[in-house]
Amino acid sequence: MYDDDYDDDQPVTRIPQNQQRNKQLGQHIVKEAQQYLEQISADEHALLIQTLRDLATTEPYFDVLADELDQPVEMKVANDALNLLYFWQLLHQHEDQKQFHLLDAINTEFFQTEMLKAFDALEIGENKAQRRLVLLEAFKLYKLNFHAGCIPVLYAQLEGILTDVLIQTGFLKQSGTKFVDVYKIVPGLKGSEIKSLWHKAKIANELNHYFAELAAYQMDSSSTVAMTRHNILHGTELTHFNQGRSFVLFIWLFAAVSFMSTVSK
Repeated sequence: MYDDDYDDDQPVTRIPQNQQRNKQLGQHIVKEAQQYLEQISADEHALLIQTLRDLATTEPYFDVLADELDQPVEMKVANDALNLLYFWQLLHQHEDQKQFHLLDAINTEFFQTEMLKAFDALEIGENKAQRRLVLLEAFKLYKLNFHAGCIPVLYAQLEGILTDVLIQTGFLKQSGTKFVDVYKIVPGLKGSEIKSLWHKAKIANELNHYFAELAAYQMDSSSTVAMTRHNILHGTELTHFNQGRSFVLFIWLFAAVSFMSTVSK
């Protein structure tokens, strides 16, 4: 459910000088994953797709990821699917195949090291140290299978880190408990006060258009993970507290943090 005061069809203030700024952090990850997908053996590709289809029985978004990775090689593949494939290939190559389970990737030293490396490269001001502690707590919750705790934390950090980036880059200004749209990018807001993730996502797209490629900030109904966010955080959706949802959110967070680490003022 999206907030009532958001209208995606309204025009926004354009800021041309920000359209081509900053290279994508994690670009090498996406490129490496794309190359791996183009060269993957038929047997491993079949295993990958079947693994994702099986996981979709509890988290339907895995079907979306499977569809992305089961296209002709010349087709564009979504950012989150490529980030997932990056970890699949490394774990698939090095883990005992009989013990290999994709959802366990979050518990590995490799995933957590890569996540923290990307996070530590962020420039997000005074909240950074506390956010890092929250991220470490999320790892613990995942390992303990406490997904009713892990999932809200990950949703919150996806928005919170974006908020910090927009403040750091001067696109948002905090005034007490309020956040103000400095460049009045989102129209129709009283006092230019930002009240939702979707407002922030629209502003972020003006900071750098690649934000629109990140599944966590796509403002449409194509993803149940995004569409159920509001109700989960407001306590009216109780059916998605599972490991699959936590896993997808960790992949989204990694993709977002990897990119945002290069977005500077």
